[in-house]
Amino acid sequence: MRILIIRHGEPDYELDCLTENGIFQAKKLGERLKTIDISAVYTSTMGRARQTAQIAMEGRGLDITECDWLREFNMEVHDKDLPEAVPVWDILPKNWTKNKICFDKDLFYTAEGISDSMVKERYDAVCKGVDSVLAEHGLERQGEIYHVTKEHDKTIAFFCHFGATCVTLSHLIGISPIVTLQGFSAEPTAITTVCTDDRFGKDVNFRIHGFGDIHHLGENLGGSVNYK
Repeated sequence: MRILIIRHGEPDYELDCLTENGIFQAKKLGERLKTIDISAVYTSTMGRARQTAQIAMEGRGLDITECDWLREFNMEVHDKDLPEAVPVWDILPKNWTKNKICFDKDLFYTAEGISDSMVKERYDAVCKGVDSVLAEHGLERQGEIYHVTKEHDKTIAFFCHFGATCVTLSHLIGISPIVTLQGFSAEPTAITTVCTDDRFGKDVNFRIHGFGDIHHLGENLGGSVNYK
């Protein structure tokens, strides 16, 4: 199986839609995706992601399923050296890197400043959502790997946001989402590709084949650097 995790185009955050440049980016993304045989499409319920999916998948004849768990993962947490709460990807490097719990995928949410937020609840919702979709397509999660239950040689696409991309990816490859949220960056319409390693029979894991690919934009690489 191949999963494409795609960030929305350049957004107008106030209106929760794409800017004129974002619409152009989504069209260029659509041209790129025409070369890929996509079997199923899922999108965040937020306007900027839905609009990106609709433009990029226009004319493909595929239903686009809206998933609330794919909405932006902009949970706010408290950093002891900052006066106000910040998005979870904005914890000061000097603090999260020294807290080894942040690197633990099973305990990261107990870290100081994170434990009193809704991060754990949202993280669990994303993990449950990912696994539910994959189960429909022949991959049942068992512990830290996925067990093949039926033919899964297909490509599915998730249209979402920076934070949702990072959390989905962390669940698929089994690492703390704090690491991906702090250590990765994705521009508008960036494509992240993960594929199953099918060499070992019915039990498979995912491997990253590319993160944040925007070569479909050509020289139009400008856009929002805001991660939401």
